[in-house]
Amino acid sequence: MILEPGSVKYKRAKSRLRQMLNSDEEMLRASWIRMAHPCGKSGCRCAKGKKYHHVNWYLSQSKDGKSRMKSVPREYVKAMKVKTDAYREARGLLAIIGDEYWNAFSNKQKG
Repeated sequence: MILEPGSVKYKRAKSRLRQMLNSDEEMLRASWIRMAHPCGKSGCRCAKGKKYHHVNWYLSQSKDGKSRMKSVPREYVKAMKVKTDAYREARGLLAIIGDEYWNAFSNKQKG
């Protein structure tokens, strides 16, 4: 390898990312969207005004330049949140690793 950053920050990020990838931890690249809307039932209180609209959670993802959304049933929200949080953590770890390599390369160029 040409260069390997030696900082503690780099080593921790690399170790945690390796741990995540070697485990059964699942990841999902998506953002959460909270939407409130009426259910459509004529007898429901949400039909009378905007104050009582039902809240639903959706996952949003951009694919090939287009946004797509999926409604998440209430019983799956917690499990899906774990997957999106894991992806967000992995993405942050990759950013740390990339920055450390950039810094190591920049320092090698100077020295």
